[in-house]
Amino acid sequence: MSRFFSALRIIFLFFLPENNPRKTLIPFIGVSFLSTHLLLFVTFFFILGISSSLAFTFTQGHVLLLPLLTGSCALYTYLTRQPRATLFLLLPFITSLGFAHGTLAAREPPSPSHIFHQVQQEQEAILYCTLDQMPKFNGENSTLVVHLHSLRLKENAGFFVAEGLAQLKLKAPLSKDLQPGDQLVIRAKLDRPRTFGNPGGFDYPVFLARQDIWITGWIRSPLHIYQLEPDTTFLHQARYLPERLRTRISSFIEQTVDPEISSVYKALLIGDSSGISQEILETFKGSGVMHILSISGAHLSILATFLFFSVYWLLRRSEYLILHYPVKKIAGLFCLLPLTIYALLAGANTPVVRALIMVAVFMAALCADKMRSLLVPLAIAALLILIWDPNSLFTASFQLSFTAVASIALVAGGLVRLANTTAKDEAPVKRVSRRLFHFILAAITVSLAATIGTAPLVLYYFNRISLVGPLANLVVEPLICFWSLTLGFIACPLIFIMPSAAALLLDLGGTGLQLSLKFTSFFGTLPFSTLWLPTPSPTLIVLFYAAILMTIAGNPLNRNPNRRSVGILGTAASAVIIFLFIFPPAELLKRRINTSVLTFLDVGQGSSTFLQLPSGKRVLIDGGGSSMSPRFNVGEDIIAPFLWQRGIKKLDTIIITHGDADHYNGIPFLLQRFRPKTIWVNEFNGDGHEFRELLNLADNLQIEIKIPQQGEVLINSGGAEIINLQNPEESAAASSNDRSLVLRFEHEKLSCLFTGDISRTMESQLISNESPLQSTFLLSPHHGSSTSNSEPFLKAVNPEIIVVSAGRFRPNHFPSLEVRQRCRDLGIKMLITAEQGAIIFPSQEVVFPIKSKLY
Repeated sequence: MSRFFSALRIIFLFFLPENNPRKTLIPFIGVSFLSTHLLLFVTFFFILGISSSLAFTFTQGHVLLLPLLTGSCALYTYLTRQPRATLFLLLPFITSLGFAHGTLAAREPPSPSHIFHQVQQEQEAILYCTLDQMPKFNGENSTLVVHLHSLRLKENAGFFVAEGLAQLKLKAPLSKDLQPGDQLVIRAKLDRPRTFGNPGGFDYPVFLARQDIWITGWIRSPLHIYQLEPDTTFLHQARYLPERLRTRISSFIEQTVDPEISSVYKALLIGDSSGISQEILETFKGSGVMHILSISGAHLSILATFLFFSVYWLLRRSEYLILHYPVKKIAGLFCLLPLTIYALLAGANTPVVRALIMVAVFMAALCADKMRSLLVPLAIAALLILIWDPNSLFTASFQLSFTAVASIALVAGGLVRLANTTAKDEAPVKRVSRRLFHFILAAITVSLAATIGTAPLVLYYFNRISLVGPLANLVVEPLICFWSLTLGFIACPLIFIMPSAAALLLDLGGTGLQLSLKFTSFFGTLPFSTLWLPTPSPTLIVLFYAAILMTIAGNPLNRNPNRRSVGILGTAASAVIIFLFIFPPAELLKRRINTSVLTFLDVGQGSSTFLQLPSGKRVLIDGGGSSMSPRFNVGEDIIAPFLWQRGIKKLDTIIITHGDADHYNGIPFLLQRFRPKTIWVNEFNGDGHEFRELLNLADNLQIEIKIPQQGEVLINSGGAEIINLQNPEESAAASSNDRSLVLRFEHEKLSCLFTGDISRTMESQLISNESPLQSTFLLSPHHGSSTSNSEPFLKAVNPEIIVVSAGRFRPNHFPSLEVRQRCRDLGIKMLITAEQGAIIFPSQEVVFPIKSKLY
């Protein structure tokens, strides 16, 4: 082992200049620094290898050859005492190990009996399975994760062996009798998980695959769940005991605590946030304390601290133990077992296990008297986690938690020096006030360091930064962590032995949570409490962290002129990058755009088209789609991420063709975040109160609302025009669909007709009015319905391509089989967002692929 670490040290010696054996080619880093922080570099190269698996694709055999080849060469040169060659080859060896590990973890399940290979399209099935996790209910849907044993598909006569996890949902609460480990027979409609195929969107299949879930399904009725005789074998009962205890704790909290508070308490204690209302989630997000609701290193650190001092106090009652054993170290090691049990009760998912490993490594470092730097145990924790699950590297929780701890570690030295400052002959009152001041200053410093360090990643994943977060954390975090969470930890074991005492403690802790909710609501509703920004590029994020490290390493206030220059350069670079975060290049250079780009977004059963026009004009035509649940919003979850991914902060115009929800239900969020100057509508009085609420919101935001006249030019920018072809106020149509705006876009050789949901009646009227219909592209009327898209209309438009914006659940109706055949007969190419994902037309057709890999 010592030879291995000696070989690793040679890595850094290889880069030493011949005339200066104490300096590397990297300024200010000497051999002693590299030897001391060797583990940091090993972890870095391993991470680099896992990251590179995103960019390159190899077969399983080839990917294993890489570490074998580089490792063999490194070993040979080491045995033949060629240190420089060993160094040169050892770096690729570490990187290739990470690359191979990441590539193998990203592959599809290899077993042919895995359910992923059995179910390739939506179909009915009967599952013989075991309930794998605690069931969850969010007020609308119940969620079950089951482990399969066998499966019968609709077209098969009997069951066949199947394995793997499946996530099933039911639009109803489940029976309280269901417990993890129960043997079940379930009838459900299964399918591979799908996502909306838009740039910048959330990749749901990848999210589930990282939890080893490759199939999802719907259960139509609770009657389709049949409970079998339980498996009473010892191994089976032991395997599911943690989840059963977790279910028991969840039920007890629901029964004894106010519903609003119980959902928060369940998130804090057992990691189940499914029941938290959207309003509470938004207050936590807006106040910048959302991380508290996720079980992390902070939660386990509090539990570890409580256990440590409790055990340490008990051990100190024995004079014999004090004299003969290191009681502090024994107390620290004793904490690991209860922490492991708690991690199992909290679900043992990736963030919880990661937090357990981090806390365990820190405890081990303290017990081994090796706690010289927070970065070393942090690197050990990262390395162990990535060896266990390399997919963790690409999750927001991994990146945010490690970046936050690393940021705190960089300022920890100054905080320790501040805490150790003392004054001789200081009065007790003055000493207390000084310590209190130092504590507050340290808390502010830690909060700011974590906020600044994680800000680019928070923007990348969530597009928002809470400006009041550092202050809100100073108030809310102590209330929750030191009051409610501590009482909750004590209450958990008492649930099984003294339920009345547990209920009392949870009630007392609930008071702290109620107070915390009031503070989060206060901070979250402050003016300008949240800053919404476009998604920064990964390159810009890397440059930001490099600039911050330069600033810290150089220190602009350092007396050494060389180091001071590096610090000043890092500070200046940081300022420029922060400016580009706030004002991205897409905003700064938009007026230099001289082309048009049309993007038909995949919004499910709805319609939304984004137009990037010359001179920087941005127009959105419609913004509605599938409404899958109260927590899902088309504007927030599909359209806005696409715009932010393009670096867009503001829209110029939004056009709503008519007042059907699938054309506007995402617009309210967009009005608040992108603040267009004008919104065009077909009428002021829509068919529903939601549409009128939309217009009221636009009026309150001082957005001009207009109804276009026939032939009116709505947009004219750099030669690109959008013209309204019919006047909805003068239309004799009785239906709201036929009162849709009919718009024609044209720029140079690119043209497109937008028809809303008009029927054949309005199509005939447009033809008889001799409207200029001919266009390169046609957005199919009424999502490709057979009640529209008549043959005379298609001939009049004569498009090269017809785009159908529709969902995937009714493929024979939207578009209809009749319209599909009609387009084939007329030689019109049809593209469907449900199949292709977002469809982008610059000067030529570009289709954004809807299929996604694990990464």
